[in-house]
Amino acid sequence: MISVFARVRDRAHALSKSRFVRNVAAVAMGTAAAQAISLLFMPFLTRLYGPEAFGALSAFTAMVNIITPLATLGYANAIVMPETEEGATAVARLSLVCAALVAPLALVLVFFFQSELAVWTGLEATPDFLYLIPVSLLLGALLSVANQTAIREGLFKAKAGSQVVSTLVMNIGKLAGGVLVPSGLLLIVLSIVGKALNYSMLLARVPRRGTFQVRRWFGVSGIRTAAREQRDFALYRMPQTVIGAASFGLPVILLTTLFGSSTSGQYAISTMILGAPIMLLGQSVSEVFFPRATETIRKDHSAAAPLLKRATAVMTLLAIVPFGVVAILGDVIIPSVLGGEWQRAGEFAQWIAIWMASVLITRPAVAAMAVLQMQGVLLCYEVFITAARVVALYFGATIGNDLTAVAAFSLVNVAGYLFLLALVLGRATTVSREGRRA
Repeated sequence: MISVFARVRDRAHALSKSRFVRNVAAVAMGTAAAQAISLLFMPFLTRLYGPEAFGALSAFTAMVNIITPLATLGYANAIVMPETEEGATAVARLSLVCAALVAPLALVLVFFFQSELAVWTGLEATPDFLYLIPVSLLLGALLSVANQTAIREGLFKAKAGSQVVSTLVMNIGKLAGGVLVPSGLLLIVLSIVGKALNYSMLLARVPRRGTFQVRRWFGVSGIRTAAREQRDFALYRMPQTVIGAASFGLPVILLTTLFGSSTSGQYAISTMILGAPIMLLGQSVSEVFFPRATETIRKDHSAAAPLLKRATAVMTLLAIVPFGVVAILGDVIIPSVLGGEWQRAGEFAQWIAIWMASVLITRPAVAAMAVLQMQGVLLCYEVFITAARVVALYFGATIGNDLTAVAAFSLVNVAGYLFLLALVLGRATTVSREGRRA
């Protein structure tokens, strides 16, 4: 028994010295603090803003999230890939040049399709606020470049700190605004302000050296070479990210169209609350796991499968308890915390919890797909699963009601993620086998 405790102690000590573990902890703690702030404010905000207000915010956000990957054509995610500092800076320049071209195009689209977009987002009364979409795209591109640069430079604490501060300030603004003039428009404006704060806080916390010499982000030097070398991100990662965002945003837009903004607000709150563990652990592990997996597999192909299996096992253990509790008692827990007006959100949460568990479990697999050269597979998967999600949502709405639609949508997601996990594990096993033979 003593020897067992000694081994556990030695293992814990070794883990505490691990750079990977420290990086995951830094990102996780920052994300946890930001999510904790949002969740602490939530019971107050849901009593100030009704489901309609959150429905307008969620529909606007869904639309922006669908377009945002187009702003940088997916190149921002490639900043961690180049081996040289100049190569990474060129990718940053390329990302911002793309954003400078896409934002005016978005402005034109808003001008010509303002009425249709207003209906989809529930902003018929104030359609001019749709002109904030190009502003949000530009800020999102800057923040994406800054975040990916911080990941490349290993500045995880600075990234986490900026996220915490900006989240706190934004939620204080929501609370103050909710007391004075609660509306969906205010939530939309504050969400955009939050991006600007996050970007500003991050730049204030990082040393202006290396790839973080911001003045070098602007220009056109080296962008052709960067576009050619990282073309997989534009050809595969960007389309699959857009399709993925569309498939997740579609329920909000379709629920708004079919059942009204109140229903989409109930759905949005459920996904927001249950998405907190995803942000806490899933995103944190992905951001650290991606560069580590890239480096490890480049050096030793045989390590691909063991690395991925360990990460997946850990994510599975972490997903069981929180999502299991919500799947069983969500209809009691959610309205008791948020208020009686949010009963439907609790019923939605019981189905969404199963879906979110599958998202968390497959995060390491999705993060490893780039280095396993499965970008094309991921794109095909996103096309297929998006079609399946739309069919499931409409089928559920046709045979039942909004709850049936959300349940069908969630179950299709679970099946899709488990299928994707099997594909990636199979590919990693093949790479490891080839590595051992080499």
